[in-house]
Amino acid sequence: MNEKSSPQLEFSEKYTAEHAEQYFRKHQTGFWRRLSTWREIAVARKALQLAGNPASVLDLPSGTGRFWAMLCEQPDRRIYAADNSRNMFEVGMQLRPAEVTRRIETFQCSAFDIPLPDNAVENIFCM
Repeated sequence: MNEKSSPQLEFSEKYTAEHAEQYFRKHQTGFWRRLSTWREIAVARKALQLAGNPASVLDLPSGTGRFWAMLCEQPDRRIYAADNSRNMFEVGMQLRPAEVTRRIETFQCSAFDIPLPDNAVENIFCM
C-alpha cells in the first residue's frame, strides 16, 4: 500500500502498544463482554450475507482484529485491515492465530483518507 502519514487526531496518542493489548484482552474477558462480542459477530456475519458475501472487504477501523476470524470464514475473501493506529493492528497481528493473520493485509490510514483506488474492495466493514 502507498502509505502517507495519518492525521494526528486528538485521541491518537492513547493508542500505544500497551493500550492496544489491553483493548485486545478486554474483549475476551467477562461473560457479558464475550456475549456482546459473540452477538456483534453474528450480526456482522448476517450483514455480510445480505451484502452478497463480498469477495473483498476493508475492515476499518480494524482495531486489534476482533472480527478477522469471521471475515476469514469465506475462504477466497481478500481482507484488508486498516486503523489510524498502527499499534492496534500490529498487536492484532501478533496475538491472533496465524491461520487468520496470514489472510490479512494491513495498512495505517484514517477513515477520512483511505489510500485505495475507487472500487478496490466490494465492502467496507465498519463496526
